[in-house]
Amino acid sequence: MRFCAVVVFLFLCLSACSQQAAGPAAKPDLSVEEKVIREMDARWLKAAQSRDAAGEAAMFANEGVAYREHVEPLVGPAAFQAWDVKLLADNPKQTSSWTTDSIQFADSGDMAIQTGQYHITGIGPKGDGEDKGRFVTIWKKVGSEWKVAHDIGSTTMPDKKQ
Repeated sequence: MRFCAVVVFLFLCLSACSQQAAGPAAKPDLSVEEKVIREMDARWLKAAQSRDAAGEAAMFANEGVAYREHVEPLVGPAAFQAWDVKLLADNPKQTSSWTTDSIQFADSGDMAIQTGQYHITGIGPKGDGEDKGRFVTIWKKVGSEWKVAHDIGSTTMPDKKQ
């Protein structure tokens, strides 16, 4: 009996060794992935323009981080949504728009850096303020979806204090 167990063990080991190792994973088609990110970004913009805080928050990965002025980093969709609800309530006429300058991918194809420009009008209780600036968004693949890992914007407007 012991001899049979040894023979079965050796047979299994040899058959496992004789199987060809899987080749490297196929590289994703980055032009397709860029199109998907642009579609996700368009959904995000549509949510922002329709003042849909939940829709905007849904763009973020569970541990995704948004960096906004005068607040600690917003970690996760719930934190972003709570911040956005308050922002929209405090700025009832605010409208956002942005355009993408470029999307660059990591060699692995599972992370991408999007850069662009934003313009926000209707800021403040009267809706007479505006902001323009640049942004950087880092997207990462979560399962089969692209989600925001990090997002930050920086104004290019002159400092009003000067």
